[in-house]
Amino acid sequence: MHDRAWQVPEEAFAAAWNGAGSLAEAADRVKALAGGKQVSRWAVLARAAALRKAGRPMKELRPASAA
Repeated sequence: MHDRAWQVPEEAFAAAWNGAGSLAEAADRVKALAGGKQVSRWAVLARAAALRKAGRPMKELRPASAA
Protein backbone atom coordinates (compact mmCIF):
# COMPACT_ATOMS: atom_id res chain seq x y z
CA MET A 1 0.00 0.00 0.00
CA HIS A 2 2.80 2.42 0.84
CA ASP A 3 4.57 2.31 -2.52
CA ARG A 4 1.39 3.03 -4.51
CA ALA A 5 1.95 6.77 -4.09
CA TRP A 6 5.26 6.30 -5.93
CA GLN A 7 3.71 4.23 -8.72
CA VAL A 8 1.69 7.20 -9.95
CA PRO A 9 3.64 9.13 -12.62
CA GLU A 10 5.27 12.27 -11.23
CA GLU A 11 3.36 14.70 -13.46
CA ALA A 12 0.01 13.14 -12.54
CA PHE A 13 0.93 13.06 -8.85
CA ALA A 14 1.98 16.72 -8.85
CA ALA A 15 -1.21 17.76 -10.67
CA ALA A 16 -3.34 15.82 -8.17
CA TRP A 17 -1.50 17.32 -5.21
CA ASN A 18 -1.47 20.90 -6.48
CA GLY A 19 -5.13 20.71 -7.49
CA ALA A 20 -6.29 19.50 -4.08
CA GLY A 21 -7.55 21.67 -1.26
CA SER A 22 -6.49 19.37 1.58
CA LEU A 23 -4.30 16.38 2.32
CA ALA A 24 -7.40 14.15 2.40
CA GLU A 25 -8.43 15.33 -1.06
CA ALA A 26 -4.91 14.84 -2.40
CA ALA A 27 -4.86 11.28 -1.03
CA ASP A 28 -8.23 10.58 -2.66
CA ARG A 29 -6.96 11.91 -6.00
CA VAL A 30 -3.78 9.81 -5.80
CA LYS A 31 -5.89 6.79 -4.83
CA ALA A 32 -7.94 7.25 -8.01
CA LEU A 33 -4.73 7.50 -10.05
CA ALA A 34 -3.47 4.31 -8.40
CA GLY A 35 -6.46 2.38 -9.74
CA GLY A 36 -8.68 2.91 -6.71
CA LYS A 37 -6.33 1.01 -4.42
CA GLN A 38 -5.78 2.29 -0.89
CA VAL A 39 -2.98 4.87 -0.58
CA SER A 40 -2.02 6.10 2.87
CA ARG A 41 -2.02 9.83 3.54
CA TRP A 42 1.45 9.71 5.07
CA ALA A 43 2.83 8.09 1.89
CA VAL A 44 1.25 10.82 -0.24
CA LEU A 45 2.66 13.45 2.09
CA ALA A 46 6.11 11.80 2.00
CA ARG A 47 6.17 11.77 -1.79
CA ALA A 48 5.08 15.41 -1.99
CA ALA A 49 7.85 16.32 0.46
CA ALA A 50 10.41 14.39 -1.60
CA LEU A 51 9.31 16.15 -4.79
CA ARG A 52 9.44 19.52 -3.03
CA LYS A 53 12.94 18.74 -1.75
CA ALA A 54 13.98 17.86 -5.31
CA GLY A 55 12.88 21.33 -6.41
CA ARG A 56 9.42 20.68 -7.79
CA PRO A 57 6.83 23.34 -6.86
CA MET A 58 4.29 21.66 -4.57
CA LYS A 59 1.66 23.72 -2.79
CA GLU A 60 1.30 23.58 0.98
CA LEU A 61 -1.64 21.45 2.08
CA ARG A 62 -3.08 21.05 5.52
CA PRO A 63 -5.40 18.40 6.93
CA ALA A 64 -9.03 19.22 6.22
CA SER A 65 -9.76 19.82 9.91
CA ALA A 66 -7.02 22.50 10.14
CA ALA A 67 -8.66 24.79 7.58
